[in-house]
Amino acid sequence: MIFMKNFKNNKEFYSYLFDILFPLNRSIINSGYNKSINIFKNYISFKILKFKSGKKVFGWKVPLAWEVSDAYIITPDKKKICDFKKNNLYLMGYSYPMNKIVKLKELKNLLNTNKKLPDSIPFTYSFYKQKVGMNIEYNKYKKLKEGSYNVVIKSKFKKSNLIVGEKKLKGISKKSFLISTYLCHPSMANNELSGPLTLLGVFKEIKKWKSRNLNYNFVINPETIGSIAYLTKTNREFSKNLKGGLVLTCTGGPKKNLTFKKSRNENSEINFLFKILKQNKKIILANYTSLSGSDERQYCSPGINLPVGQISRTTYLKYKEYHSSKDNKNFMQINKILLSIKEISRFIYYFDNLCGTIIRNQKGCEIFLDKYNLYKNKRSNNITKLILIFLGHCDEGSILKIIYKYKLDLEESIKAINILKKNKIVRVIY
Repeated sequence: MIFMKNFKNNKEFYSYLFDILFPLNRSIINSGYNKSINIFKNYISFKILKFKSGKKVFGWKVPLAWEVSDAYIITPDKKKICDFKKNNLYLMGYSYPMNKIVKLKELKNLLNTNKKLPDSIPFTYSFYKQKVGMNIEYNKYKKLKEGSYNVVIKSKFKKSNLIVGEKKLKGISKKSFLISTYLCHPSMANNELSGPLTLLGVFKEIKKWKSRNLNYNFVINPETIGSIAYLTKTNREFSKNLKGGLVLTCTGGPKKNLTFKKSRNENSEINFLFKILKQNKKIILANYTSLSGSDERQYCSPGINLPVGQISRTTYLKYKEYHSSKDNKNFMQINKILLSIKEISRFIYYFDNLCGTIIRNQKGCEIFLDKYNLYKNKRSNNITKLILIFLGHCDEGSILKIIYKYKLDLEESIKAINILKKNKIVRVIY
């Protein structure tokens, strides 16, 4: 199988995988999406969840599948432009079929373009309203001449299944953590393939851990409708046991630091982890909003309100190449994907070890640490200092809230708590 070839390093592997996935014509339900998720199944044994076209999910309805065999425009001088087979962004996503001779004025009503990026093809779509349309570079749009144009769109709609891929890694507690991304945009790099590639890398890292306190749900779905459908299966379980979660999107752009968009519940433990990371200048923090974003808007919506934030590097709407053919491999850097995998895996490691609550086995007063040979000079021994803080303030909230309040170091906090657990002075409840 070509996907199992040997690679010199991770950069070569992710670059190869990117090149296979990039040209596929993905949408929310179609063969391009299905082929893409099957490629990922070579590395993550996803359980496939299916939702039939027409199924109602939280007030939405799963649409029909959209398939395209070809699309193009023949100019008055018999030249082919907006050729779907050369770049699938030339066709509006979910565009209806058409084979019609039109004059220039009518043609312009069918075309979308982007003056700010005159050499780029914009990405447009109309998933839930019946529309027909194509996209074109603005510089080419300006050169269109009067005359008759033949617009050909060979698309069709059919009943099928919306596909969500889910993979679970077990931990020692009943509590869980969600890592979610989407796989439904065609031929874009940062605002599409960066998320799934990062999810794959994070999966590989977490799978290698010797032990996990939390269970991990890795999810790939079509954006918005996919997470809505997925929540019809998981909301009851998540409402009981989900400790936190991350939606991965736009993780491969050139920005130096990752940005965390907080979950809607300001006091969620996942928010406190990233508030700590902001204190350490390792993350940019953004407030929750439902006005823009990705699937965190579904996970955090009223009636659901799960502790799920979103993480990105070069964030949607904040770079000019967004939703255009300029969002390509030259813009998205494989090295940044590798950096995102490393940093996000570490952030989740902190959460896995620190998202619990300390329960002291001795009910009152100070613990006699000399009994365990743990009392060192608290002025010169930082681990002793942390042990005293955790034992003296454990009734003030979760471990992460204590760390945030007293500005403690994450790595040393893990060491201190492990020492307390090893000596059976405390237990941690997740």
